[in-house]
Amino acid sequence: MAPLNVIIQIKITCNFGGLIIPFSKKLFLVLLFSILSTVVLAQENFEIEVEDDPYIDPEEASKIMTTAKRIETSHAYMLGISYGLSPVIILAPALSVGIYWEPLVIGLEISDSEHLGIWEKERQENFGPSRVSGDTQFLKWFYGENLYLIAAREKRSLKLWTRTYNRTGSGRATFDMFFNTTVFSLGTGLLRFNEIGFIAIDIIRLSFLESQSVEVTEHWETWSEISGSREKLDQNILERRDKWFNILDSPTGFVVTVGVYF
Repeated sequence: MAPLNVIIQIKITCNFGGLIIPFSKKLFLVLLFSILSTVVLAQENFEIEVEDDPYIDPEEASKIMTTAKRIETSHAYMLGISYGLSPVIILAPALSVGIYWEPLVIGLEISDSEHLGIWEKERQENFGPSRVSGDTQFLKWFYGENLYLIAAREKRSLKLWTRTYNRTGSGRATFDMFFNTTVFSLGTGLLRFNEIGFIAIDIIRLSFLESQSVEVTEHWETWSEISGSREKLDQNILERRDKWFNILDSPTGFVVTVGVYF
């Protein structure tokens, strides 16, 4: 079974149960610009209305909308669940743990489709026996009341078992492919606390490749015997390798984390 692109390159293609959703770079940038513009315009409009409305005290309204502290204490432990557009998290939501220490958040995200996976049926239908996992070490630095910059180091793993490449009269083969990718990413997002919980959105995390590797284990092949050459088999393996390398080395965006702090 040839693996199908699920998600996340600068051009993203989602294919779940026959539903194909193209996500181009231009569309990604338009959505990002729209979100940021909406936030800015909403804030500006509120400020204008406060200034023009004679029944609203601007100073009191400013105190309500702008708090001196994000939470009552300067540090807290954070626990949440993350989901969004990521080569790993899209199929395996991440368990997120962190420490808030004004003005920083230091934490770790852990994903594993075997323990906390979604789209299980679609993943099995599209990829066959497979497992997606990863972990992300991140540092968030607040540069406003709710906005932050994020730096992260992500390890992304993909295991594909029982891949086949069969051609009548030419040869047959069965093999496994295990991928490991490490990227460093930089981005921005926003985080807001309430009385007991929080919501954080990594708007975009651009990835910079650190390392990639693949391990191919062949169980058997008849190309050498029937065709006298395994050149086409090797070419097919290389094409699959490059395809998954591109998918795993992709940016992360619109990752939402919801959780509690204490």
